[in-house]
Formats: sequence, structure tokens, C-alpha cells
Amino acid sequence: MAENKVQNYIETEKEREEGHLDTRTGNHDCDNKDEHLGCDMGVDVAG
Repeated sequence: MAENKVQNYIETEKEREEGHLDTRTGNHDCDNKDEHLGCDMGVDVAG
């Protein structure tokens, strides 16, 4: 099925004029935010 699919990643003039949508803002939203610590992003850093 993938052999018949055309994947075009070149942006058109219209897309270039509209700009890009920032999809990263949703990564900083959390369901249960602690009032003192903020949001647990689930990132563990070796220390």
C-alpha cells in the first residue's frame, strides 16, 4: 500500500505565507499541576 502513496514534504507558497504551527506548546500542559513545584514533565536526569 505504501508503494502507491506519494509523500510530498515540500511546502507550497500558501503554506510558507501562513507560517508554521507550534505543536510544542501542548507538551508543557499538565493535568495535575503542583502549586509549588509546577508540572512533573516526567523527565529523569542522571545526577
